Amino acid sequence: MIRAFNKHYKKAIDLIERASPSEKIEMAERILEWFRELPEEYLVSLALFFNEVIDDLGDESLEKIDLKLRRRRKVEEEEEEEEYEEYEEEEEDYYEDEDEEDY
Repeated sequence: MIRAFNKHYKKAIDLIERASPSEKIEMAERILEWFRELPEEYLVSLALFFNEVIDDLGDESLEKIDLKLRRRRKVEEEEEEEEYEEYEEEEEDYYEDEDEEDY
């Protein structure tokens, strides 16, 4: 499986290196669109697979995909969202209390 991946990887690199700048942009756009359509679980599995392949190839020039960073960002975004929701609720409560005092 690693040999097959390596073969396809080398072919893909050759295609990209021989492509014109506009063809490279078009390829990149198609690849990004393809990744956007994939479920997140599949992307994580794919990233783990590529990390294993990089280990097996022993190529130190290839950078592994860091999944921890993405998870941290996601957790931070969720926390920010929760804080914002709490702030909105407090603000609503404040204005409700203020409206009750007016009566």
